[in-house]
Amino acid sequence: MNNRRIPPRLKRWIFIWTPVVWIVLALLLFPKDRPVSSGFVHVMGGFVDKRIASYPAWTLWLAAIALVVVGVLGLRAHKKSFRMQLTVLAMGIVAAVWGSAQMGFTQFTLGGRGSSYSWFFQTVLLVLAAVLVWFWGTDHAERAELMVWNTREVWRIYRANWQGIVGLVILLFFSAMALLAPFLVNHAWVSANAAITPHSPFSPPSFHNYLLWFGSDESGLSVFAEFVWSSRISLFVGILATIITTVVGTGAGIFTGYYAGWIGELGMRIVDVFLVLPWLPFAMVLAAAWGQNYAIIILIIAFTSWAGTARLVRAQVLSVKEEPFVERARAIGSGDAHIMRKHILPNVMPLVFANAVLTVAIAVFSETTLSFLGLGDPLNFSWGTMLEHVFDQGATTVPSATAYLFAPGIAVVLIVLAFNLIGAAFDEVIDPKLRKREHSSGQSRFTEAITAPDTAAD
Repeated sequence: MNNRRIPPRLKRWIFIWTPVVWIVLALLLFPKDRPVSSGFVHVMGGFVDKRIASYPAWTLWLAAIALVVVGVLGLRAHKKSFRMQLTVLAMGIVAAVWGSAQMGFTQFTLGGRGSSYSWFFQTVLLVLAAVLVWFWGTDHAERAELMVWNTREVWRIYRANWQGIVGLVILLFFSAMALLAPFLVNHAWVSANAAITPHSPFSPPSFHNYLLWFGSDESGLSVFAEFVWSSRISLFVGILATIITTVVGTGAGIFTGYYAGWIGELGMRIVDVFLVLPWLPFAMVLAAAWGQNYAIIILIIAFTSWAGTARLVRAQVLSVKEEPFVERARAIGSGDAHIMRKHILPNVMPLVFANAVLTVAIAVFSETTLSFLGLGDPLNFSWGTMLEHVFDQGATTVPSATAYLFAPGIAVVLIVLAFNLIGAAFDEVIDPKLRKREHSSGQSRFTEAITAPDTAAD
């Protein structure tokens, strides 16, 4: 063991980010029927509502199996990380109990969401994850200190790029709006069946009533309410589709890049097939065949987007695998799986992360396109669905409905712009050559950011 002392900054991060992540996860599925106007106690009760963390049982069982397997294998391979592996096993057991509770103890169903204590299980898992990070920090103090230092340096370089900061501010604004939607606008205002008296169809914008900041739609419902709640779907679809795309594309890129011969060539031919497919017609066919809901839309976007990530990662892997440290790993008898996990993956991760940031923008735009074409979820609003309604109801010819058209359109443009600005900033963080932009004084603005005294808060 090392000196059993966790780096102080990592300790602060654990205490800060654990409650932040808990709040974000709770807000993702916060009940829609608890607006601020219902009273403080009723709103706070939403954080222990049975709908919080009501994930399908099958996802929890998959997580439980994965955690138990990792924990058991870790116990056999890493004797020195005994308490870390026990923590992983404990997380697997909690996930299994949670999955059983979601399935129901009398009538089992893999899609069940029936537990009234999902919020409690999620809290326990999050605390165990924080404990796992704590144990990792104490068992690998030097590596943890290096990770903290690298993270701070990346942030120093990133914040020196004004475009990246602008993109980050835009993204944080829309993310906050999406998470706080239950507190900003009553969800009843986006339902035509709600017991709320609608306004006149296509009412003009009014600053005296915040519900009419963007006017009303063809049914007299608040465009502002639709705009706020639509941000949830658009961002959620984009981010989740990107996660699936990145995982699949990175795995395929590392596999096809590392293995030479017919195995790698066969993998690349499969990637090439997906690359040459016209994504929009293909996505339209899949959406029409599989159904119109956002789970299907997420799978469609991921299914038609992973090949580009795979080819990009493969090109980087072909370079990394010829490095001397990979040759030394082979010489001492390291297996292919160990080399890909411990040597190849860490060296392509910066590129993967930068590509993932740009992929989110593509995924958001793809969802908007499919929804605009009428292939989105008819039971939920997204910015693409709003644009579809604008054109279907002839709102483009109504002068008072201008905000109805421009609000979702401008939001999509800003989100795509934000991710592109963030991606451009990360390109400069990753590639030192792009950081060699000199002032007239001859000193790089990025060098100034690194060498200047760090007076900002962590």
